[in-house]
Amino acid sequence: MTGPASTSGRRLSVLVAIASYGTGQDHFLKQVVAEFRKLEMDCRIVVLSNIDKPVPGAEVLVGLPSRDTYSLPFAHRPLFIKHASDYDLFIYTEDDTPITPANVRAFLEVQQQLREDQVAGFMRSETSPDGHRYIVSVNSHFRWLPGTTFATSSNRFAQFSNQHSGCFIVSRAQLARAIASGGFTVEPRSGRYGILETAASDIHTQCGLERVICLTRIEDFIVPHLANKYFRSMGLPEATFVEHVKAMSRLGEAGVRPASLFEPQTRAPGFRWSKTLYRPASQALLALVPPSARRVLSVGATTGADEAALAARGMEVSVVPLDGVFGSVLKGQGFEVHDGLPAQAMVDLRGAEIDVILAADVLHLLPDPGGWLHAASKALAVNGEVVGSVSNTSSWLWRLRDWRSGKRSIRPSFGDCGAHPMSQSRLAALCRASGLEIVDTVAAIEAAPGLQRVRWPWARRKLAPQLLFRMRRVR
Repeated sequence: MTGPASTSGRRLSVLVAIASYGTGQDHFLKQVVAEFRKLEMDCRIVVLSNIDKPVPGAEVLVGLPSRDTYSLPFAHRPLFIKHASDYDLFIYTEDDTPITPANVRAFLEVQQQLREDQVAGFMRSETSPDGHRYIVSVNSHFRWLPGTTFATSSNRFAQFSNQHSGCFIVSRAQLARAIASGGFTVEPRSGRYGILETAASDIHTQCGLERVICLTRIEDFIVPHLANKYFRSMGLPEATFVEHVKAMSRLGEAGVRPASLFEPQTRAPGFRWSKTLYRPASQALLALVPPSARRVLSVGATTGADEAALAARGMEVSVVPLDGVFGSVLKGQGFEVHDGLPAQAMVDLRGAEIDVILAADVLHLLPDPGGWLHAASKALAVNGEVVGSVSNTSSWLWRLRDWRSGKRSIRPSFGDCGAHPMSQSRLAALCRASGLEIVDTVAAIEAAPGLQRVRWPWARRKLAPQLLFRMRRVR
């Protein structure tokens, strides 16, 4: 097979940087290097490490960019800057994330169809001991962005909100753009992502480059995370992931560019107070739904886990999905789907006599939570309830964690970070202004089990990172 060539007909040259701390993952590193050695290109492989160690087939560059032991992944920056004019391609990866020749070929083929400021990105997978694959890039609050899908001559692309995949490939021109932006030459740091993730994601988030995922050839842009240590706590099963990709593609093919119900991902450091999109059914939340309820409307619905549990109780469940991708998946599960922006969706359901409106992690993320609650109250039956959860953005625990990490305490503000201040008293005030009454407020302590030792319920509500609530329509 003839190797990839540049427009001048010569073989492409590539500089590969692999971050590898210590020796604990050297068995993975060996596999990663072996894949790069298969490239039919002029390939220079440099292993970035904190210690000198033998790595057959690669050079070893020793040194941490800063005193922080987690800063090692940033060591690719000065290496790439120094050789920015010497290679055609630049690849960064971690020592447990192999990129194969097939991945590189796919990148080169689809990159030809993209603008220079668009970069074909990758997603990571893990495999369980029983052979099931999970796409671990899909976790927490990260999702496909419905309004971003577009087509080229032979492929369809879209953006995914998680910019981190532990690796990236860029061309010489793209690296030059990143360096010129000033966003690539920064010192090691953390921000919305941790320091390890920031090192690999800055190229997409602050360097004038836009990361896109090829939906049409999605398998060519999934790379394995050999450590296989996250699939038990995060990631979508492969079959479910494929359904989401198909849903995203259908939206694009239909020319639909739907708006999201609200933005579930905050702009706070560490994405604090964001909505978790892929969790299992919340038994604590569902326990607050009155057994007598018959008609339930779930607002901001995502995977359908809560909704399926309620349907299994014999309740009639319909949904207002978070976005068109989740809406398509929920429709495929058999749920009646109502579309619309937050307040409008409630206005359209005025007088619907709904027994329970389920709002899991919704109120603190809405632009106008009071207006939404007022509209929601008009869709409730007499004695109908709004049952939901919110991030307790005023929890003392957040301040304690910031203090322990030496950081300035983050004050919630919808304008600054996309999350409203929220507490038990704030919930009560929103409730009163909306023609509702508080039935109950409960501290959700799953994320902070140590709070079980706190004797006083009022103190648990002050400390809990999340609050559950019931609000009833006043006659």
